[in-house]
Amino acid sequence: MWTTLVLVVCLGTLAASQTPCESPAQWDAHFSMFDPAEGHEFYVSGDYHYDKTGMRKARFERINEAVNSSYQYVEAIDLYVEKKSYRIDVRTRECKVYELTRSFHAHDVPTGGRFGGLFYLGSSAVEEGRVEMSKWDFLWTSRGYFWDGSFTTHGCIPYHSNAFNHTTFGARFESFWDVTPGFRDPNVFIPPPQCFQ
Repeated sequence: MWTTLVLVVCLGTLAASQTPCESPAQWDAHFSMFDPAEGHEFYVSGDYHYDKTGMRKARFERINEAVNSSYQYVEAIDLYVEKKSYRIDVRTRECKVYELTRSFHAHDVPTGGRFGGLFYLGSSAVEEGRVEMSKWDFLWTSRGYFWDGSFTTHGCIPYHSNAFNHTTFGARFESFWDVTPGFRDPNVFIPPPQCFQ
């Protein structure tokens, strides 16, 4: 019984001592995303470019529509300050412009996020075969959804981010890997000329 009590006190102290980390403000990565609201057979993967400072995101998306075994290739640029979203079909170069109505989602632990524990990605039995991760969650009442995510304990690099809402969009699952702070090409955030014709 004393062992259990000591373990509970230690875990409680660890959880209470954790403060949310802050991820790099700008980075490039590979990503995958599954959004059941877009269809049960819908999966996106590709390159992801993130700029918290300028409130911008850009993606090169390979959209897998398993229903008809086809792929679409899209460049997506979301400029939250301008409230504009651009979708460029890679094959035809046709550009569609939409109004952005959703808020910018930062890939950080939200202020007030709840620490959910530490875990290893990979194998805890192999010293060089693991990365220590921290797990967090947050009930985002102003946006109407529950969020959870995991980050490396060193550098606060995002690994996955999930959002759940039963009334509007259902669920959205994102994963990131090969995250590199900074940008290889800052021009990815500039829509091509055909978007302004």
